[in-house]
Amino acid sequence: MIAEARRTVPDLPAELYLEVTNRCNLVCRTCPQFTGMAETAADLSLDQVRRIVDGLPVVERAVLHGIGEPSLNRALPAIIGYLKARGAYVLFNSNGLALSGRRMRRIVDAGPDEIRISLDAATRATYRAVRGIDGLPRIVRNLRAIAAYRDARGATSPRLSCWMTLLRENACEAPALVRLAHATGITEVYIQRLVFTGGALATTEHSLFGSAQHEELAALQKAERLAAQLGVRLRGSAEAQPAEHVERGGSGNAYQACRRPWRLVYVTAHGNVLPCCIAPFAAHRYESIVLGNVFATPLKEIWHGERYQAWREGIESGQPLDPCDRCGLEWSL
Repeated sequence: MIAEARRTVPDLPAELYLEVTNRCNLVCRTCPQFTGMAETAADLSLDQVRRIVDGLPVVERAVLHGIGEPSLNRALPAIIGYLKARGAYVLFNSNGLALSGRRMRRIVDAGPDEIRISLDAATRATYRAVRGIDGLPRIVRNLRAIAAYRDARGATSPRLSCWMTLLRENACEAPALVRLAHATGITEVYIQRLVFTGGALATTEHSLFGSAQHEELAALQKAERLAAQLGVRLRGSAEAQPAEHVERGGSGNAYQACRRPWRLVYVTAHGNVLPCCIAPFAAHRYESIVLGNVFATPLKEIWHGERYQAWREGIESGQPLDPCDRCGLEWSL
């Protein structure tokens, strides 16, 4: 039934992941940038975004992040404004370090619907261990400032949320992260599984996926109870409760539930089209996941081209290509 529902490929996708920059002001121990970039540093300009988007009849959702910190792109407010004018729901992930002062105000004024702040810790020591700098106090200050500026304008957007990539090093801080979010005025916290890139902290030894111990599960369960008491929405991947989600582990056929190759397109800062946002973290060979380049070939031709079709057929046939073949075993949808 799943395969039958997928047989129709839309004329063009209505959801875009645009990597507005692949530059970053951190080198996190869980990121591919820690072991080396597949592409040279670049930003998408407003004109380039227009070239990508103008040919699409509908843009329902635009996600403006990838391997990089979106707020470093000075064109981000203009890009957000353009996409909002096209009727898109616009969001991006940020580490929050540069979201302050005039830069923050220009971004919020542009009207993003959602900003997701990646924290990965509730203490300065753990943040420094995972992210390489002592940045947690600055991020908390910036979060409070964003919320205050939004509220002073009488606006309900952007929605603000905190995100934690779960590791053995930070699992026991989940309750403290819920408290930190609540104290900062944030009502949503999300727990993500670690994607194994093979370097630094992004390895099986640091993952709880299917191998969480009693202490770690107890901490997640405590975080769930605390979130309910404080009115904070706490979720794991696929809307599961974090403890349940980690405890039950993976499935080798999780890719069968994936609709991304039928629903969305991911474009890097160089214009390369990839299957999804997980692919650059997880692929063994970067060139194997490049389905085309939007600055060399019209997006419609790429979307209906042989490489994209092979990706979809592999998922439908039960013979998915790398890295989809490891989805549900080394990370989750």
